Amino acid sequence: MRRRHFIKSTGVMSLSLFLAKEEMRIGQKKEWQYLGQPCRNFNILAKTLITDPLDGKEKLVLSNFAASETGSIIIIDIESGKGENFQLPVGEGAWGLVNWHNEKLIIGTCTGVAYLHVFDLKTRSFAKPLVGEGESYFWQMAVASDDKVYGGTYPGCVLFQFDPKTNTLVNLGKVSDNPKNLYSRNVFTDTPGYVFIYYGLDNPGVAYYDIHNNKLGYIGRPGDTVVETNETFICLKNEDEYNFYSVADFSKLDDSDGSLKRRLRVHKSDETLVDGRTAGYKGQEYYILEKGRMLQSSDLKRIPVDPSPTRIFNLTSDSKGVVWGACGFGLTVFNYNPKTKKYWNSPTWSNGGGEVYGMVFHKGKLFTSAYAGGDHAVFDPLQPWNAFDNVNPNTFASVKPDLIRPEGRSVMGPDGGIWTGWSAEYGVYGGGLSRVQPETLKMYHWYDPVPQQQIAGLTADRENLYFTTNGGASGLPYNDEVRCHFVTWKPGKGIVEDIVFEKGETLGLGVFAHGGLVALVVNTTLRIYDPEGRKFTQNISLNGNGCRWIIALDKRHIGAFAGKMLYKINLYDGSQSVLAELPGSADAAMIDRKGTIYFSVKSKLYALS
Repeated sequence: MRRRHFIKSTGVMSLSLFLAKEEMRIGQKKEWQYLGQPCRNFNILAKTLITDPLDGKEKLVLSNFAASETGSIIIIDIESGKGENFQLPVGEGAWGLVNWHNEKLIIGTCTGVAYLHVFDLKTRSFAKPLVGEGESYFWQMAVASDDKVYGGTYPGCVLFQFDPKTNTLVNLGKVSDNPKNLYSRNVFTDTPGYVFIYYGLDNPGVAYYDIHNNKLGYIGRPGDTVVETNETFICLKNEDEYNFYSVADFSKLDDSDGSLKRRLRVHKSDETLVDGRTAGYKGQEYYILEKGRMLQSSDLKRIPVDPSPTRIFNLTSDSKGVVWGACGFGLTVFNYNPKTKKYWNSPTWSNGGGEVYGMVFHKGKLFTSAYAGGDHAVFDPLQPWNAFDNVNPNTFASVKPDLIRPEGRSVMGPDGGIWTGWSAEYGVYGGGLSRVQPETLKMYHWYDPVPQQQIAGLTADRENLYFTTNGGASGLPYNDEVRCHFVTWKPGKGIVEDIVFEKGETLGLGVFAHGGLVALVVNTTLRIYDPEGRKFTQNISLNGNGCRWIIALDKRHIGAFAGKMLYKINLYDGSQSVLAELPGSADAAMIDRKGTIYFSVKSKLYALS
């Protein structure tokens, strides 16, 4: 029988006495050990071709994103295979990349701050970066008929104009009046005098910028996307329907005979060289293909510069004590052997982009869940790598299109299944659960167990799964109006208890079952829940900090990573102590079978004995 409870906020234990005692016992804190930066990869977000002004050779340029670190641009000599790597002055990396007349590269970065960089190809040097004020992302960019560069942004949903001749960056304004539309993501500049912009994602549509009259306007219907713009027509698509508009006055064109549709170009993702060959990249590798050749695994070449350290996104360990983790962006995993100090980084895990969120070892195999394809995959470390043919790792199931982001990560359930908590597709509030039977690879999923809320955290004990929900979503602002849920889910039955929190009480990844109890982070407090008694028994302050990672220390104690502290907390009486002061807030954490604690701060890995 499902039970739903509504609860109110309660008081929290004061830390003042505890902290005072800890000042006297500071010598008892454990010291962490720095292990290095074992998580390294390429995450190529854009590419272009140049004719290098230094030697006249045609070269491939790749834009590399390094999560929590500094991105770079990589210039590869197509004939020799040699590479040059130029680190950006600031910023994690770029979606936006434009070759401006083989003189300059224009680079627009994400995330955090939207920086715009100008790289002089003759001097191999960067100009002082410009900032898209108030923006976190520059997306794809393109040169328009006025020889200026245009690009969209997140979260302001605006259009920016950059003039390489004067080095000026201008905000042309929001392209949508809907405050929930955060993205002006794609720009199209093949129609002289205009820039067309696809925006979304709450109520997607197409805007345009009239270059000569310096004004923004709209074309088409809500939900339209851009198929093609050219000197004759603009083609928009809404589901399976194509509509064509005249470039002269934006009037709708008759295509009842299909003649306009037949004129649509076949868009290729690769760059075409002067001699007809094509250049592109796939994950961690690049390729040069003869005209007409289909890509084969033998065509892939390692990018000829050193990969960047990148943020460690998740951590786990196998039965041999080897540490495994996922990178912050780029869909690769790594391992680190504490005995030999050696590490290995995988090629790209699957054909999608994003990150591996969930990692569960079962009988020597690593089961993963990943964004943005909603993919489930399995990898056998003892077998040869062959992702190209989907052999090892084997992406065997997907929950897309309904679900795409495994926000709640993955856990081994009490029924022997691997369970994952998901967030819904772009532009939709919602979430779901999936279950994989590891022996058969059969997957089942449940959509929106708590309507219009994503699964934010997931844990399990010997009988139940427990998950949290909140108002997060991909491509939409956080929904502050929701009341977060803490749910008990019994395999084979579904929801057996549903606790609804007050508005403003936020739940997330911080939920952990241990010792017959469940630790749950609510804002900056840790609440201990007794499933048998169906009540909260402790309410413990985390000293003003949130907490995403909780580990088991012994039968009675858990470790909570909050701010720059690792707290040791007694589940039964609420007492606590500072186990260690950390070099920064933990991005990922786990404890192995021997009791060694591993945690990461950005790209750096640490250990506590």
